[in-house]
Amino acid sequence: MATIAQGKLPSHAKLIITVLLFLQIAPVVMILQTAFKTQRSLLEFGMFTWDGWTLNNFYRLFAEQSLAPDLLNSIFIACGTMSLSVFCGSLMAYALTRWESKAKKHLLTTLLVARLLPPVALALPLFLVLKQFMLHDTVWGLILAHTALNFPLATWILMPFMDAVPRVLEEAAALDGASRIQTFSHVVLPVTKPGLVVAALFCFLMSWNDFLFSLILAGSQVKTAPLTLNGYVTGFGTEWGPLCAGACILLLPVFALSFKLHQHMIAAPTQGGVKGA
Repeated sequence: MATIAQGKLPSHAKLIITVLLFLQIAPVVMILQTAFKTQRSLLEFGMFTWDGWTLNNFYRLFAEQSLAPDLLNSIFIACGTMSLSVFCGSLMAYALTRWESKAKKHLLTTLLVARLLPPVALALPLFLVLKQFMLHDTVWGLILAHTALNFPLATWILMPFMDAVPRVLEEAAALDGASRIQTFSHVVLPVTKPGLVVAALFCFLMSWNDFLFSLILAGSQVKTAPLTLNGYVTGFGTEWGPLCAGACILLLPVFALSFKLHQHMIAAPTQGGVKGA
């Protein structure tokens, strides 16, 4: 305990952290290494060699599989899901933090259970609903399906931020003649900006990484980037070079947004404490 209090980690803790970091970083290194190797080089020498380096894997992604339009689909679906989930989640979180009722606990439990359900359990009901409204295999259908999965997450993330907003700010806005909607949009949302950013980034990444819903609810007329990369996994084998090259492209926004998320998760408690004071 004394070493921890002095800012020094014991040796066994350093060993555990090193092993965990290796397990996290090693797959990324393997993907990067494989993305620039030819299939022949991988089969003959493996991935941990300097032979057979090529950029042809990236060329094949856009020439053979037409990854560009599918990337645009993924970006549009992820941005649409993020916007709709945060919009609905912020309204729900604000209402739940200001609403005192016996039904509030049951509603919160329902939202939590809905988020904890495995996506595969929701795939078939969503497929039937989207089919009924002729939204199956459409961009908007996928946005609605992803929103159904991410909306409870956004609500739970935003509730502590909404609850931390000082009530005196809302009372002052009401005295100035602001309506409830004006108070929410001009007073509450600016104060909870760190929470909105965190919820938005989580919802974006959840939609961006989705494969199951894209496979079941679309795939014919509308394809996303993860679904396109699945084309390199066939009954004759897996083409690891193009597959890992596509994974590198998909990892770029993940790393960028994760870095941004890390900044806001550090800043959020500080900003909330200052505003709450």
